[in-house]
Amino acid sequence: PAVPARLSGGRSQCQGRVELLQAGAWASVCAVGWDLEAARVLCRQLGCGRPRPVPVPCSPFVAEGSTVGLRHVLCVGQEPEVEHCELHPGDAGTCPS
Repeated sequence: PAVPARLSGGRSQCQGRVELLQAGAWASVCAVGWDLEAARVLCRQLGCGRPRPVPVPCSPFVAEGSTVGLRHVLCVGQEPEVEHCELHPGDAGTCPS
């Protein structure tokens, strides 16, 4: 089964914080664990067109009450969905700083 993914907290369905459904709960991805290649895959998966790069300090922060579930998402950019990328679990304490 596909790993459900969404963008949350933005002004549209194609803006916001990257979240993946893990163990029945939505979990965010560390901002520095996400790059333009992963964004290309997710935008294609969600039907959002081409991604725009956002510098890490300006990236949406994890919402209050939201947990970090992935430290890194490594994609080459050609994967059909985020689930086909290399997913590295983690929590806020394991996010690179």
